[in-house]
Amino acid sequence: MKLIINSDDFGLSKSITDGIVEGILDGYITSTSLMANLPDAEYAVKQALKHNIKCVGLHCNVTVGKPLIHNPNLVDAGGVFLYNRKQIENPNLTYEDAYNEIMAQVKKVDELSNGKLKIDHIDVHHHLEDNEYIKFAVHDIAKELNLPVRRQGYSLGLRRPDICYHDFTIENVNIEEIEKMINQYKNTNSVVELITHSGFIDDYTKTITSYIERDKELQILKQAKESGFFNSIELISFKDI
Repeated sequence: MKLIINSDDFGLSKSITDGIVEGILDGYITSTSLMANLPDAEYAVKQALKHNIKCVGLHCNVTVGKPLIHNPNLVDAGGVFLYNRKQIENPNLTYEDAYNEIMAQVKKVDELSNGKLKIDHIDVHHHLEDNEYIKFAVHDIAKELNLPVRRQGYSLGLRRPDICYHDFTIENVNIEEIEKMINQYKNTNSVVELITHSGFIDDYTKTITSYIERDKELQILKQAKESGFFNSIELISFKDI
């Protein structure tokens, strides 16, 4: 078993970013995904460069914040992305809309880092692969840039983990779920991605996300490492697949 422990939402807030950085430096997070269109993306990139963190992918986002490219097809009257299912079911969204915005987010990482941070994978925010246009755009960009993707919904033509394990985050945030996952796959040759939404929660972060057990996820991952749960498996990042 090889395990990628990925924490989504890098750059959603400074406190979330700080928690993810701590987890990476302490060895119980091995990968993260950046929301490049958000105001705190610049802070996240600076932290990655400061700590020589290279296991950063793009968390494709067309449901939170404002687009990098002005596009009335993707936003509400206030210029903010349509949220979650409204965007996924948006009848005005085209393949070109999705491709251009996601590619702009790829380029934003390069701009914020002056070319020093290269994303190592692509995944999506809010189950956006449920929209066929967004899914095809992500597929094509990943293929064009030769980047792996999260497993869900993509063809065998792209590099990806064998298993995407999402039962821990949000739903079963406890040490027993981590142990269950390891016991299920530890004697296999599978590459497993454990999806997490880890990070520190401060007062500001509570105003921008409804999910506030991120610090609990962080502590459980730390506990799992300190308890030796990862000793018998290989921890990797997306660049290793």
